[in-house]
Amino acid sequence: MRALVTGSNGFIGSTLVEYLLSKGSEVLCLVRKTSDLRWLQPLAVKTIYGDLRSPESLAQVLKKTDLVFHLAGVTKARDAQAYFAGNVQTTKNLLDACEKFSPAEQKFVFVSSQAAGGPSPDDRPITEADPANPISLYGRSKLQAEDLVLKYSQHRHAAIIRPPSVYGPRDRDILTYFASANRGILPLLGDGRQKISMIHVEDLVRGIFLASQVKEANGRVYYLSGDEEWNWHAIGDLVARTLNKKPIRLFIPFWLLDAVSAVNRLAAAIKKRPALLNSDKVREMKQPNWLCSNARAKAELTFRPQIELEPGFRQTVDWYRRTGWL
Repeated sequence: MRALVTGSNGFIGSTLVEYLLSKGSEVLCLVRKTSDLRWLQPLAVKTIYGDLRSPESLAQVLKKTDLVFHLAGVTKARDAQAYFAGNVQTTKNLLDACEKFSPAEQKFVFVSSQAAGGPSPDDRPITEADPANPISLYGRSKLQAEDLVLKYSQHRHAAIIRPPSVYGPRDRDILTYFASANRGILPLLGDGRQKISMIHVEDLVRGIFLASQVKEANGRVYYLSGDEEWNWHAIGDLVARTLNKKPIRLFIPFWLLDAVSAVNRLAAAIKKRPALLNSDKVREMKQPNWLCSNARAKAELTFRPQIELEPGFRQTVDWYRRTGWL
């Protein structure tokens, strides 16, 4: 089995590459000349320097590829056009190249985001049957890319994965939270009651692989998440327990996020680069619930999350410490 992975050098992508290797796959990693390859260098993979902006450049690599896992994309951009270019146009280019150069039986899996579906309604987990309601430019661009994949699935196998918050070794987003708690400050947004779904990266990549193997997955969208629901108070307690610390809880009001976002956007505009905290991100952070249901994935993919949050946090913190990140 020969698999191509875009976004292979990232947190989720490199973990997926390791999992594919464990399943006996030959793995081709599509990367750019500027990509950080630290997680791929120890692995028995073939790195392919290519450009998703140029479908013709992918001809040779796609000719004998059984599986394509599309993880590459843009999570921060200056404007809607940049999100479209980084998430929609690149997906279209890859699908066009697969259509033109790949064998007809090739399987395509697109890793989208819970942001494409939007926040969960009515204090319940969102499902794939709920109308998509993205509230950010990022989410809308991912949803547009999903539409392209669904159209492609009408004549070739293609499936879509929407992960919620993902954590695990190599993740730098939740590292910031752990590092702050380790220094004695545990930040909580709003009143700390926002509910979220989470998934360990190893569970996620197992589900991504299943979507490429199950015939019934064609043309389907799947939320992959753990079984547990969490709010930030409970997550904070677990972080403190995992670190064996007693940090001070610092509640951050949403109006302060708005102010910080405005300053951040101004600085980013002056430097002509994407803002780390923009109004889109703040809008997402203000939502009361980001819960999603994994029921369809369980029924159709035989997906079963294996790592609960507490042991998952312990494993992640142990990795951070061994690596010197914490």
